[in-house]
Amino acid sequence: MRYFLIGFMGSGKSYWGKQWSAQFGLSLIELDHEIEKTAGKSIAEIFEKQGEKGFRKLERKVLQRFLKKDNYIMSCGGGTPCFFHNMKNMNRKGVTIYLKSSPEMLAARLKEEKANRPLIKDLTDDALISFISDKLEERKFYYSQSIYHLDTVFLQNDNFERILRRHGS
Repeated sequence: MRYFLIGFMGSGKSYWGKQWSAQFGLSLIELDHEIEKTAGKSIAEIFEKQGEKGFRKLERKVLQRFLKKDNYIMSCGGGTPCFFHNMKNMNRKGVTIYLKSSPEMLAARLKEEKANRPLIKDLTDDALISFISDKLEERKFYYSQSIYHLDTVFLQNDNFERILRRHGS
């Protein structure tokens, strides 16, 4: 089975992906790391040289490659579900899990990481919450298509264990 963790940057996709893959014996795939390996460049360099459009095309290509593999948890980029029917394909080929967080919680987590995040690196701390709120509203249509919606305030290993029991691994 394939499990796709989706949600806004800073929602804990990488953290929970590591926790759950280790506990339940599934491979962990960090989509952004796979994109960097494929391109031979950092995400920031890809955005700088090819723009978001070029990045999203590469993201789709790498995702498609992994849709043919099995038995993993994938930590997706925050925008992955919003382009090229990616959400539809992930739902068709696996189980999507939306890690939902409030704009305030996300901003608190992301403040220290802004320099490493191309979409927010130039925002002031005050502008960050507004940006996050706007993006969450923009992406709500896609995120809402996820099979599971887990509020990160209450998240724990048991949540994924119940999903595994329901879908098998």
